[in-house]
This record gives sequence, C-alpha cells and structure tokens, in this order.
Amino acid sequence: MQKVSGRAIFALVVVCLIWGTTYLVNKLGVSRMPPLFFTTVRQLVAGTLILIYFFVIRKNPWPDRKYFAKQIPLGILLIGVGNGVGTFGLQFIDSSISAIMAALSPVIIAIMTVYYKPEDKLTPEGWLGIGAGFVGILIICYDKLQTPGDHSKLIIGLSLSFLSIACWALGTVWSKNYSFPVSPFITAGFHMVFGGIPVAVLSFCLESWKSVHVGPDLIIIWLYLIFFGSIVAYSAYIYALKHLPATIVSIQSYINPIIALILGAVILHEPHNLKIISGAAITLLGVLLINYSYIRSKRKKTNISFSE
Repeated sequence: MQKVSGRAIFALVVVCLIWGTTYLVNKLGVSRMPPLFFTTVRQLVAGTLILIYFFVIRKNPWPDRKYFAKQIPLGILLIGVGNGVGTFGLQFIDSSISAIMAALSPVIIAIMTVYYKPEDKLTPEGWLGIGAGFVGILIICYDKLQTPGDHSKLIIGLSLSFLSIACWALGTVWSKNYSFPVSPFITAGFHMVFGGIPVAVLSFCLESWKSVHVGPDLIIIWLYLIFFGSIVAYSAYIYALKHLPATIVSIQSYINPIIALILGAVILHEPHNLKIISGAAITLLGVLLINYSYIRSKRKKTNISFSE
C-alpha cells in the first residue's frame, strides 16, 4: 500500500487552493487587457523560467528530436488550445461557470479512453457518471439561457470553454501513449512555450496592443499566475501524484470548482441560484462515479492477476 505523507497532503492542499483561485484571477486579467496577449505572457514567461532553471542552472541534457516531435503538438493542444482558448472564452462567461465546465474534463477523458484504450472498459457506474456530468452542464446552460437578453456571447463562451476542455482531455489521453526519460517539469516548461508561441501569433494578428496598459494590478495578476498558478501549483501537483494514489489526487477536480464558485460569488458578485448549484453538484457527482468506476476496474484486474 502506498504510504501517505504529510508533505504530499500539503502539496495537494496547495494545488486545490491555488488552482481553485486561477479562474477568478484569469477573469480579472482578461477584463484588463486582450485575453490572448494576457495568456501569452503568462505561458511564455512561466515556461521560459522553468527551462532556464533546468537547462542553464542545473544543466540538464537536451532532449532528442523524437521528444520534440511528440511534445510540440501536445503543447499546442494542451496549452495553446486547452488553456489559451479557455482563457479567451472567459470574457464571455463567469469564472465559476468556466470552472464547472472544466470539471467536465474527467468525463470527456473517460469517453476518449474508451475509444483509444478499449481494454479499459467502463463499469455501469462509469457510464452513469458520464451521463450525470453532461446532465449537470445542461442544467447550468439551460438556466443561463433562460435569463432575458442576448445570449450570443454566452453561447460563444460556453462553446469556447467546451472546445478548450475537449482539447485538454485529448492531449491528456494522447500524452499517455508517450514515455520519455525527461523530467515532467521540463516537459511542462516546453508545453508552455510551444503552446504560448501560436497564441502570441494569434494575439499579434487579431488583437490591438496599442491600448495595452500594464499597471500594478495587472503585474500582480501575472506574477500570481506565473509563479503560483503555473510553477508552484504544477510542481505541487507532480509531487502529489508521485507520493499519493491518483484517486486521492483526483479530489482536486471536485474542490477547484467549489472554490471558484465561492470566490466568483463573493468577489465578482457572479449570480448563482439553486439550478446552478444543483447542476454543479450533479457534474461533480458524475466525476466521482467515473473515478469509482476506474477504482473498481483496477481492483478486478488485480484480483484476476492474483488468481492467475
């Protein structure tokens, strides 16, 4: 049995607290400047700092061409589309809604895993979880669409959020097929750079940089996302995965949206009602059922291997 350490639990708490706040902080950032430019600075600076640490200070060996051939498209998929498009969509929807949509990621990963790895069959609880995840999101979307006014921006925001989540899920499943003797921190740094470059090109082509004003508040937002959101939280996440069972680490999928809901309501005064809370609860229940399904499947495989 994997031993649970106090440091690993502390690392997991750090992940939950920081990643639960990034939706709010990203929302504050995109309200102050062009969203693509905003996320470009975050990813490129964070990625560059990580690579400088490992290759300049610690002098790690440079990966080979095969590594880059696999990681460049992954970086574009995970960071460029997965994070960049999601941040861009924040200008159209509430930060808490974006967080609840992000909770759908394990649901989409479960669907893609069935296609890419048919040997990892879902139990009935897993399929029930997939259904619950989508039902919860539909309840939230239906509630938002019932409010009077033009819903075009809301539809755009929800669509962009779903696209970003789907690409993040695809990148996550795809990355499981590749294994390289390279530190996951180095890979994260390359992903940030590879994903940040195309977002920077799009920002240059589509956004006006003349109106960009970098004030003290924006610098604080960037520093928080770069050092805490990208470097500290991701490092803590990797540490937690290494020293804790994946099922325990997965609780951050439930806690992050709850923190985002509370912060969105208290700080940004984002409207919430019983339908939105119920939809969020049903979605999180779906994620819980999917995780339970994986645990049950692993136990069955373990029992079969012992019997053989």
